[in-house]
Amino acid sequence: MLGKLLKHEFRATGRTLLPVIGAVLALCVLANISIRILNVTDSTFVTILFGLIVSFFVLSIFVAAVMTTVVMVMRFYRNLLRDEGYLMHTLPVSVHELVWSKLIASFVWFLVTGLVIWLVILLTVLIQTGTDLGEFFAGFPSWAEIREAMARAGIRSGDIWAIGLEVLAAGILGGLTACLHFYAAMSMGHMFAKDKILLSVVFFVAISFLFSILNTGYGSLVAVGGITDGDFETFTQGIRVVQSFVLRILGLQAIQAAVLYAATVLSLKKGLNLA
Repeated sequence: MLGKLLKHEFRATGRTLLPVIGAVLALCVLANISIRILNVTDSTFVTILFGLIVSFFVLSIFVAAVMTTVVMVMRFYRNLLRDEGYLMHTLPVSVHELVWSKLIASFVWFLVTGLVIWLVILLTVLIQTGTDLGEFFAGFPSWAEIREAMARAGIRSGDIWAIGLEVLAAGILGGLTACLHFYAAMSMGHMFAKDKILLSVVFFVAISFLFSILNTGYGSLVAVGGITDGDFETFTQGIRVVQSFVLRILGLQAIQAAVLYAATVLSLKKGLNLA
């Protein structure tokens, strides 16, 4: 049933986000052409026209990022916390499936939007600086060259894979935690009969404040502990200390995600007030 929920979720969100992403890509092409024309024209009209296109391109990047967040929040709000919730909560699916369908769809759209934004900015910089794309990518070292450099530095490939997996896990957990932050605040705010939106904002700010204090304090303790107890005599030993630091931070992040997920599910199960 989760698959059907995801199919419906991607259809509903895609109607809004696909045109936005398409507009960013189209404006990227037009903006790069416009910049080339602006560099050679003396016409005031042409300068204003193509200057506006470049401005719209820059604006579209911010709009795409904001729209992805807004769509993610509004889908959860309208689908589970408003009138549609009467239907959604009577479907033969668990609350866990409902929440995971929102989480997965939101994370995928965050990933897609982020990659598109990164791509258009990179291409614009490379094109406007006159960088040959073939030479740019050819300039990257081959895997054999990387392995040779790692061997000279005494770095094992397993360490690099471990760091890569940790970075991947941090990205996934960060995206899921960001979504759950909104979901938990809204779900708890809608346990009350009045001022639901205001209470959702209050819960969001309260969670942000508490997690900020926790992250700062825990991060400082872990960093001091790593520096005090760590052995940096060799590059490999330094990597091990960094890995230990990242794993501890990931552990804290996983706990936060679990707490927010539990708060979301329990609020939807036990205390949701759709009236």
